[in-house]
Amino acid sequence: MNTKLPEISAPLSIKITAFENDFSFKVEESVLTQDDGLTIGRYTFQFGSSVVPEPILLEWEVPLLDIAGKWHPEINSNRSLTADWTMYLNSYATLNAPVISLFSGRGENRHCFALSDAVNPLKIKAQVNEETATARCRVILFDAPTPEMDSYEITLRRDERKIGFEQALSDVAQWWADMEAYRPESVPASALEPVYSTWYSYHQELNPEVIEAECQWARDLGCGTVILDDGWQTDDENKGYAFCGDWEIATSKFPDFAGHVKRIQQMGMKYMIWYSVPYAGLKSETWKRFQNRVLPKPFRNAACLDPRYREVREYLIECYERAVKEWGVDGLKLDFVDQFTAELPGSDVDEKADMLSVPAAADRLLTDVMASLKKISPDILIEFRQKYIGPAMRKYGNLFRAQDCPNDALSNRVRTLDVRLLAGNTAVHSDMIMWHPEESPEQVAHQLWATLFSVPQISVRKSVITADQEQTLRFYLEFWMEHRELLLTGKLNPQYPQDLYPVVSAQHGNDTLLVGYADRVIRIDAEALSSERLILVNGGHESRLVVDFTSEVEIEKMQIFTCQGKAIDHASPTALDGVHSLPIPVSGVAICRLK
Repeated sequence: MNTKLPEISAPLSIKITAFENDFSFKVEESVLTQDDGLTIGRYTFQFGSSVVPEPILLEWEVPLLDIAGKWHPEINSNRSLTADWTMYLNSYATLNAPVISLFSGRGENRHCFALSDAVNPLKIKAQVNEETATARCRVILFDAPTPEMDSYEITLRRDERKIGFEQALSDVAQWWADMEAYRPESVPASALEPVYSTWYSYHQELNPEVIEAECQWARDLGCGTVILDDGWQTDDENKGYAFCGDWEIATSKFPDFAGHVKRIQQMGMKYMIWYSVPYAGLKSETWKRFQNRVLPKPFRNAACLDPRYREVREYLIECYERAVKEWGVDGLKLDFVDQFTAELPGSDVDEKADMLSVPAAADRLLTDVMASLKKISPDILIEFRQKYIGPAMRKYGNLFRAQDCPNDALSNRVRTLDVRLLAGNTAVHSDMIMWHPEESPEQVAHQLWATLFSVPQISVRKSVITADQEQTLRFYLEFWMEHRELLLTGKLNPQYPQDLYPVVSAQHGNDTLLVGYADRVIRIDAEALSSERLILVNGGHESRLVVDFTSEVEIEKMQIFTCQGKAIDHASPTALDGVHSLPIPVSGVAICRLK
């Protein structure tokens, strides 16, 4: 790395150097905010002429004082400071978000940094420096194909306020949302309705009559949307993506697709269909048409279309317009857009690309998709999946789903909460909930409670689940719908992030809800409990919930329910103070009316 400092007009608050080569530039820092632990600085780079800039490193260090772990949008289960020891987090329009949080053992913010450029490729990292016992924070600019430019501007936000780590991240999300470049798309009310998905329940074995019967059942349970996943576009049922790209209805499965969609809509449900946006299968006509306009292949049997070409973008938009206009669907599940990578694609001999940067071209494509579809259907639903959940994605979508984690309650809980930290008011959905047909009702409920702070997506067959399982599902969806405003818009506090949120609370109006996902003491700050109702959920595996009231709380009435909604106990008026073991069964609920 070249450590030669650039020419500057005043001392910088961070170190900025050319990363590899002897690249000359000037940089000026403008301090926009510096108050109470929050520092926002704008960095303006001047290159002297129109050039393709070489990589530039921004670097600073944070003392490791009461810092227990770190968080970023791709962190998964390892929240340790040394997670991904030498790896940078890649961020661009359709992948991740340029933010890293360092937090204390109690989940308090210690250092949270974020950058204003969420479209162009960036590399970021926060890693332990053993020699100085500091966290070395790094940002690399221009380490990907970049258009020529004579100047560049980026803003760096660094937050060391003593607030919850979740609040620091929420403030970053709002900071982005206030920027014109990332103004979030509106969220229709239908985006907050439970969903029935065909993926885990049927995969590619699709039949309109069966789906309609499932939707009638799901609607009765409270679902407001169905997502028809992979399989509608092909007669092949071997999975894979060889037949993606043409996006024609497989008429052997759906002889009257528009009629099928309309019948489900008449039940009162919205209808969404799946697309693997970048993929052109090698058995498709689209591959033949665009084989010289592709990025490196993500799969053996599929190529990735190159959005830098206007013809490619126009083709994809036409496909989605047709689905809304001709088939009457209410929304699209747009998958795999993170495959629009920052790599340099091969050249095209027939047509010159009108853009150089793949992420910038993907940004243009998805911006145009949303604008075009909203002209046809103002309340269009667009789903994206974790890890493409950054601030730019909120412009083109109004529904973010947790990354696939079938039958994995822990991952579904952690992923939905992680997505919520940066989502603002964009709807956050769980991965599809499924279970084995012989599973106990308590463990079925365990899968369900894990998704409590997101919009649940269900993917089981009515014909194979038991009556007890169905009653568990029905009780959960009724409970979720009753408390939806509290769960989705209340003040969210996912506690102990280094332990993967074993305790989570939400507070809204006169209601407070706490979930214990592990057998540990749940501390309840009674003085901050300005609620009329306290709801306690046993999301763990023991037949009790241990709570510690910091001061006396008067309970007028307590009702305890099983995971199927059966009332099994109630308590007379009582006052609770200190530690108590409440007899809430596994996956059960206690609803306390406070005096």
